[in-house]
Amino acid sequence: LKGSINANDISLRGTIDVPTQMLTIQTGNGMQLQFTKKNDDLVIVRLFGSVSTTKAGIKMSGPWVDKEFRPAVVQSIVGHFAGHETSFHIDIDTNGSITWWGPDIGKTPIATRGNGSYFIK
Repeated sequence: LKGSINANDISLRGTIDVPTQMLTIQTGNGMQLQFTKKNDDLVIVRLFGSVSTTKAGIKMSGPWVDKEFRPAVVQSIVGHFAGHETSFHIDIDTNGSITWWGPDIGKTPIATRGNGSYFIK
């Protein structure tokens, strides 16, 4: 962040450096999650890629979310299927597991998109 900021009786001029850390994982079901952690307290999640072979309520296989990106309480991230009118959500648990909450998906992959954010403190 660069420039001048004025709020109430506080004035700041110059640059604010916000530490940023990134992580991308791909579940065994094909969906990818890109995590951007800002200032050790806010995580922004982007969902992309395609998902296949999963059912509602099933923990997705593959890597779980690294400890430094895990929420303090379970977080639900909403997404949609690109080019379709159907939505879904995933739960990111405090242990790093990812649970699928959407329609049952067969072997044919469906493109996913979504964004969300949560605080980790």
